[in-house]
Amino acid sequence: MEDEQLSDGANHLSGSEIIAAADCEASEDTVAHLRHCALCRQRVATLRNVQQALRRRLYRVLCPTTEQLIDYCQGLLSPAQQALLARHIAACPYCSAEVDLMMQRDPLIDRLLLSDLLNGRVLRYLR
Repeated sequence: MEDEQLSDGANHLSGSEIIAAADCEASEDTVAHLRHCALCRQRVATLRNVQQALRRRLYRVLCPTTEQLIDYCQGLLSPAQQALLARHIAACPYCSAEVDLMMQRDPLIDRLLLSDLLNGRVLRYLR
């Protein structure tokens, strides 16, 4: 634990320890310190609030829209756009999760479509 002295003269957590605690990656020593230090607990809580506000404000700000991801999943984009989105999706956990969700097949829908196809309903719609 890297102690930092503030104006109150007591030893407190360093900035990196506050960040680790806010990210739920604190060491045992840091967790022990937070149990008895209200000031450091407040610093961690403040940082968590700032992080949460930034996530809400900036969530997917640089990401493609859901409509673009749908077009990507359906192969409706140009090869250049498809490649660009593929690179983004590979690096972005949010878009990757959304694409994974879109690509999941629903067994109930598959059964209903197969049932309609076997009953000739789909063929009638195609005519």
